Amino acid sequence: MNVDISRGYDSFFGPPSEPISIREFLDDAPSSAQDPLSHPAWQHLSQGERSAVDAECSGSVAALKTTVEEVWGNPILSAHLYRIHDTAVNAVHGQANTQTPKGRKRKRLPAPEANEVVPEVRALQERLDSISLACWGLNKQSALFMRTSKHSDFNALSSIKQSGHGALISPHNQPLQRNSTPDSLRSPSPSPTSPVHGVLDALITLTVHNRVPWVHSQLTRLSQHAVLSSQTLADFIRSIPCDSSEMPAEQLDSEGDVLGYTYSTKAQARETGAQFEEGCLLLIEGIVYGDGRPAEDYADKLLSHLQTLPAGKRPQITKSSTSLTQTLFASLTLRINHPYWMLHQGNCEHFIVVDQIRLSHPSDPPSGYPLTLHITPALPEVCKACFKVPAVFAIAGDLRLGESPCLLCAPCWRNMGPPRDEDVDDVMVVPLVQHRRVWEDGQDMATRECFET
Repeated sequence: MNVDISRGYDSFFGPPSEPISIREFLDDAPSSAQDPLSHPAWQHLSQGERSAVDAECSGSVAALKTTVEEVWGNPILSAHLYRIHDTAVNAVHGQANTQTPKGRKRKRLPAPEANEVVPEVRALQERLDSISLACWGLNKQSALFMRTSKHSDFNALSSIKQSGHGALISPHNQPLQRNSTPDSLRSPSPSPTSPVHGVLDALITLTVHNRVPWVHSQLTRLSQHAVLSSQTLADFIRSIPCDSSEMPAEQLDSEGDVLGYTYSTKAQARETGAQFEEGCLLLIEGIVYGDGRPAEDYADKLLSHLQTLPAGKRPQITKSSTSLTQTLFASLTLRINHPYWMLHQGNCEHFIVVDQIRLSHPSDPPSGYPLTLHITPALPEVCKACFKVPAVFAIAGDLRLGESPCLLCAPCWRNMGPPRDEDVDDVMVVPLVQHRRVWEDGQDMATRECFET
């Protein structure tokens, strides 16, 4: 598939669902989440009919499970399945008559000889050929839905990451606390958006997309999260592993000139913990939610900017009476597969897409929400000196290097030694983003001090 077409597919969302009120969803949940065995249709069945349904369901599922385990547990059979799958995919691409660049030929997988097929593989193939499903095979139209794996398909996490302190409210467990908003950020008076549902909690799965740096009209997935309806928008925003939130702080002199950069220490991060972002807004269904600053927050600045547009091109946007730290997901009306715009840290944009709204399941983690389900692996720049390890410093103004700024790893910069006394004022060492939010858990989101120059 063409690269531009593949990226274009990922940049379009939809079709969006009808607006879903989380509060109404929770109101209707008790009636929709009842035990199937208590359903009137099941109660009207006789004991014999119930036994027949039970035997058919349990027997069919058990047989399918046993068959799959036996096939994939046998290395000969599993290798055969991989081989015929790759052969079918290559055949589909050949039937689709895709244009291959000159000088490159698509690799054809050789078919195994008939005398080389072992009896158990032949028996498995006969069982597969006997399947009468018309959709079992692949035709040339299937090539439109095939592509190679992209970088955003890989996950930097080996397991689900707990990014907060939210506890699930469900019939299966009892929560320890209602949400993960720190005490310093909670409203002193009861909020009008306080949840009235003390029995159930909805789980909302959201995906964060970024603009592709070299093609701003296209998007790529950054991360995926699961939040509770009893949590706030600020709880979700804090869990996003954005590089803009990890930029090193500037060191200024008395005249306001930049002397260098450094990362905040743990103590400094705790002191400024109430300011979870240097400005942030989230636009949902024509309502913009600001960060709640006393003077003028990002929502006010957005509305002021929109007033400069012509009346015919001015979108109808209103500011919410509650801030990000006061607005619960339970008070929102969302649409699935519809992107919502987020702006923070000056000019860093994200597009938030709701993938799923559902009730809890006994297998869901009881605490640690928001949960981070997926993070696209970072692609760090390689050191320009050794070309072996990722760079951690950007060196600006050093005449000994071939370019400015020059990206170096810590050992190479240490081996370079300090610059000459007359050039030391012209050299600036800038630490690169360390992607610490990817690895820190929700128990300690404070920044760490490292890379002292």
